[in-house]
This record gives sequence, structure tokens and C-alpha cells, in this order.
Amino acid sequence: MISHLSEEQLSEYVLGQPSPLIERHIQGCPACRAELTNFRQALGEFRVAVHAWSQDQAKQVLAGPTALPERRSWPASHQLAWALVIAVVCVIASFVIPRHGVESAAGSDAVLLNQVDAQVSRTAPSSMEPLMKLVVQE
Repeated sequence: MISHLSEEQLSEYVLGQPSPLIERHIQGCPACRAELTNFRQALGEFRVAVHAWSQDQAKQVLAGPTALPERRSWPASHQLAWALVIAVVCVIASFVIPRHGVESAAGSDAVLLNQVDAQVSRTAPSSMEPLMKLVVQE
């Protein structure tokens, strides 16, 4: 005979799929019957909680959307004034902020391009150059 039922076996019993051995064990074991009763009570409480939650959600949906606070909008003249202020600040900032970074970037780009060109145009890698000097070129 089985010592006690596992959670899986208790679940099978609750779902209505027990084996004859499980049914006999539950009839003869008070500990497993008590565990089965606790399991069924827990499922019942869960069912009630889910049902209550779903009813609350349904009531909220059926009640309709809650009133949204009234949105304040600025008059068109205020919006235009702020847009002009921002545009003026951007124009002034474009003249005030120095642009020395553009020229230095172009110079450093040219230097980098020359270095890459020198590396690519070699006939052999720098680590092989001493060997190339040993080879007689005809």
C-alpha cells in the first residue's frame, strides 16, 4: 500500500482522474483525506477570490471611464510667443557657441586618412619588412 499520496496524486484525485489504488488509499488513510480536504478548501477559496475579483473588474468596466481632469491649453498667442522665444534662443546660441571643433576635426581626419593610406599601400606587413629586406628583388 502507498505510504501517503503525493501532491500530483491528490491533484489527479481532485480532477476526477484517480487510479483505483489512489481511491482505496484515500478511503483508508485519514491523513490523506485531511490533506485532500485542505486542498479542496484552498481551491474553493481561490475560486471565490477570482470570482469576486472578476465581478469587481466587470463593474468598473461597465461603470464607464472615470472623468478625466479638464485639460488646460494655452491660447494660440501664448504658444506662438513661446515658439518664437525658443527660435530666437536657438539662433543666438548658434552664433555664440564657437565652431572651432569643425576645423580641428577636418585636420585630424586628414591625418588619420594619410596613416591608413600608408598602412594599406605597403606591400608587406610591418612585421614582415625585415624578411623582405633579405629577399633580393629583381
